[in-house]
Amino acid sequence: MVSVLFWGCLAALAVLHTAGPGLAVGGRWLLAVFLTAIALAWPALRWRRGAGRWPVTAVFLVLSVLAAMVDGTGVSLFLMLIALAIITLVFGPRAGAATTAGLTAVQFAAQLLLVHRPPGAAAYEAFAIALYGVFVMTLATAVNEARAARDHADRLRSELAEAHQELQRYADRVHDLAVAEERVRMARDLHDSIGHHLTVIKVGLENADRWHDRDPAAAREDVRQARSLTGEALREIRRVVRALRPAQLDGRRGSEALRELARTFDGTGLEVDVTVDGAERPLAEPRENALFRALQESLTNALRHSGGSRVTVRLRFAPDAVRLSVTDDGNGAGGAPPGFGLTSLAGRVRAAGGALRTGDTGSGFRVCVDLPEPA
Repeated sequence: MVSVLFWGCLAALAVLHTAGPGLAVGGRWLLAVFLTAIALAWPALRWRRGAGRWPVTAVFLVLSVLAAMVDGTGVSLFLMLIALAIITLVFGPRAGAATTAGLTAVQFAAQLLLVHRPPGAAAYEAFAIALYGVFVMTLATAVNEARAARDHADRLRSELAEAHQELQRYADRVHDLAVAEERVRMARDLHDSIGHHLTVIKVGLENADRWHDRDPAAAREDVRQARSLTGEALREIRRVVRALRPAQLDGRRGSEALRELARTFDGTGLEVDVTVDGAERPLAEPRENALFRALQESLTNALRHSGGSRVTVRLRFAPDAVRLSVTDDGNGAGGAPPGFGLTSLAGRVRAAGGALRTGDTGSGFRVCVDLPEPA
């Protein structure tokens, strides 16, 4: 836009002093020299603060003032205002204010001494220059502030992007650590329970084989104990397998998958009742997985720690959210802090855009997952 104004001003001056009566021949040649020098200086100017070149800018300003003195039509006034805008943009408002004051003084002196205008008329011309200069300086200062705000916003966006990437790296590391800790926990459970059962079974069968002729009753007791421990080991393996089941159980989704998960706890002594409120709708996979894992962790904790016999599961579909609540009739947490499973589950729920709440009910323990619908 400024370039169009600049070249338009030069073209207008060339037409005025070529086609019209305008100046005398000597004045025309002098103005042509000034305008040519101004055109040559234009590409060397800079428009961003801190990137300016004082010598080139000063030469451009002086040439603009000289062209205005020779021209006499007022069109070259735009060249001075462009120079003032460049100085304010590149060197700041103080330099712009000083330049405006200097241009006002030069205009007053030129009108009074060179053109021999009356003092009042000279003062009027100088005042007009001052008003134009203040307007241009204010506009250039606003442009500078807008640029600074934009650069600051760009820096903030860049810093936020870097922070997001760093947080994503930390989240990936936390996920890897959580997976590793879960594997260690499962390996410990297998070692402590299955390993113990298999060891006792092995010893019992060896004893039965060794003493089955000498003491058949003792051998039968060892076999009976081995059979009982085998059942316990199978139940423990099923518990571990349940912790590894995916959210989509044989293609099931939503409440059907939750009910199938609840049925896997049949025979454990835990009665699970699942109800659905509201019109069920499909959910995105991360949100469905979060609900499935929440029920899985809640039922596992109820079976292992609550001491209760009944769990009530309620899946509620509201217009703006989905809520899963799992309540057992056991002993509650007793003020104990959440374990690794619930802590890991809270991170999974947050990643799906929801929130996890847990706590004692007075007659058991409750886990609630709230998943607001995305806008």
